[in-house]
Amino acid sequence: MASGNPIKRMFDLYTSELSFNEIERLIKKESAAVYEFYKTEIPPVVPSQNKFKRALIFTRSLFNAFLLKLSAARRVFYLSALLIFVIGLLVNNHAYLVFSFLIINILLAFELADKLVVKDDLEMAKKIQTSLMPEVPPENEHYTITAYSEAAQDVGGDYFDLIVSEKSGKTFIIIGDISGKGMAAALYMVRVQAIVHFLIETHSDVKEIITELKKYFAKKLKREYFLTITVASIDSNGKVRFCRAGHTPVLHYKKSKNEFAVLNPKGMGIGLNDKGMFEKVLEEETLETEKGDILFFYTDGVTEMMNMARLQFGEERIKRIIMENADKSAEEIKEKILQTIKRFQGDAPVNDDLTLVLLKAK
Repeated sequence: MASGNPIKRMFDLYTSELSFNEIERLIKKESAAVYEFYKTEIPPVVPSQNKFKRALIFTRSLFNAFLLKLSAARRVFYLSALLIFVIGLLVNNHAYLVFSFLIINILLAFELADKLVVKDDLEMAKKIQTSLMPEVPPENEHYTITAYSEAAQDVGGDYFDLIVSEKSGKTFIIIGDISGKGMAAALYMVRVQAIVHFLIETHSDVKEIITELKKYFAKKLKREYFLTITVASIDSNGKVRFCRAGHTPVLHYKKSKNEFAVLNPKGMGIGLNDKGMFEKVLEEETLETEKGDILFFYTDGVTEMMNMARLQFGEERIKRIIMENADKSAEEIKEKILQTIKRFQGDAPVNDDLTLVLLKAK
């Protein structure tokens, strides 16, 4: 038999999953994300206006931005509920107040249902995207390979792959970044992966793979999007050949000299207006490594991760972490990098997808 205060039972029911972290996330992260969502509809501040007028304009613009995100029918019902609420206050009629409250809550129920449907779709898309990336790095006689990828939103435009070609026997490392984030970037990423898998079984040269990828992929790419990508291959003798199409450099830690080389061969992003220069400027680089050397491939979400002070993580921090942990395993170095990034980020929102691939020479 149920016992106790019914009000307390109701309070316990509705706050059963509430925690301080949940409240903190709502205030610090989710409110900031909501503002980012609406701020494109808010006009810039005019410094010459007084603070009160600026506050009124901001409040009105934010309210209008919110209304315009609703469907036309829901917008009308929402405004009607507000009008009924004001009339109820003026005439001191509680029935009007209750009626407006019911309308608002019905609209909230519709919006919540829409959100949950979309959330389920995004969860499924996230699972599919995650399943397309390798769970376990392939074994290689020359290198220990480890990788990590995390989307800024549910799905993202970063892409990495580790493929052993049945035709050539080479191990390919691919890391890329579609401009933007979210569902559109994720859909483009899936298309890139499909093309790359096809090309690796028909071509063994990294320069040819990127050149052919540009021919296939750029045709369907909308103007506001572009792709940066690095394709590398490990030969049977351990040599690494790679090309980059506008992507971030590869960091090569040389164990014997305890120093870094920043490998940055020429290359333009796919989808940019290259004026026919793409193939002409694309360079391939070959490098040999010694035992203990480390190769670090990454997307700009790693080095451009910001903290609350809007300072970027930067390339130098990556170098320092690798140098200080060079004697550890590839997996341990990767975990140290990720831990340091998370500490640096703190409570700041994630501003870009984050992907890295690390190779350590055996």
